[in-house]
Amino acid sequence: MKLNKRNMNESKFIIILGFIMVFLLSCTGIDDEQKPEIPRMVISTGSMGAGHFNISSSIADWANARVSGYPITAVPGSGGIGNPIRVNREYADIGTSYGPLLKMAREGKRNPYTQAYPNLRAICSLTSNFQHILVEKKIQAETLEDVIQKKIGVKIATGFPGTSDRFILQLLLGELGVTEEDIKEWGGSIQQIGTSGRVDLWKDHHINFLHSSIEFPAAAITEALASRKGKLLGLTEKVRESLVQKFGFIKSEIPPKTYPGQTSSVPTLKLTMVLFTTKDIDENAIYMFTKTIAESQDRFRKAYGAFKNWEPQDMVQNLGIPIHKGSLKYYKERNWK
Repeated sequence: MKLNKRNMNESKFIIILGFIMVFLLSCTGIDDEQKPEIPRMVISTGSMGAGHFNISSSIADWANARVSGYPITAVPGSGGIGNPIRVNREYADIGTSYGPLLKMAREGKRNPYTQAYPNLRAICSLTSNFQHILVEKKIQAETLEDVIQKKIGVKIATGFPGTSDRFILQLLLGELGVTEEDIKEWGGSIQQIGTSGRVDLWKDHHINFLHSSIEFPAAAITEALASRKGKLLGLTEKVRESLVQKFGFIKSEIPPKTYPGQTSSVPTLKLTMVLFTTKDIDENAIYMFTKTIAESQDRFRKAYGAFKNWEPQDMVQNLGIPIHKGSLKYYKERNWK
């Protein structure tokens, strides 16, 4: 049977179309059935657009590419303070917080954790936030303790109620034996506002004391110093050692020249962002989740400046609570301790 020219052209078109379809299907995940399946999981983070939300959203995307469907979703959550409670109550499967806060939540011995949450389990640690206390240049103090001992009426701006910034400032003041009422009696004040709002208050001379728990170099601190002369206050060894022993904070330094006009290192404390879950969450799912994070170093560094010095083997450090069995399985395979 002879094919006329039209039939031959149609045959060629069908063959070419077939090749195109095969190519497109291979690129769009037709092999999805061959990927492992895991239960659906929700990651409770911080506010929309904030660091914890952005980092967790990236991790969710990277992990979802390895499994069938799109089972992992990052959502705005209750932040470092509220997420341990939220995850324990099963409103989410994974959360973001900090090692010292998770330690407090698991023990349940002080506010805001009046109930113990022993089922919490760590997945990994990621970046660290450092305590920044920026004051105007003319204040006669080099440490937070100087401010307290001299009863200087500082006008403070820190985070909103319920945020880790707000809570940590309360811990610092409490460690020095003072309350917010004491600050007010000395002629000072405390405002609770977001990071950008704190910078605006500083620029407009409404405050002379800006507190933030943030990675360095922090754009907010650099911006504040560009508008008005200031200096970073350090924390004394006594205060640092006490908070290390009580809550698991980590002693650290903000190196010289991190910020404009900073000529010496500033002794401070840091706390590490920790992804966590509960002991009952699926072992294979958490193993895969952990593996994804460990194998995404280059992605982290390209997407987030805070990961410049991050190493995957550090994932097992400064967790504050026991490790989930799925994560532990991966760490044993890598011989990470």
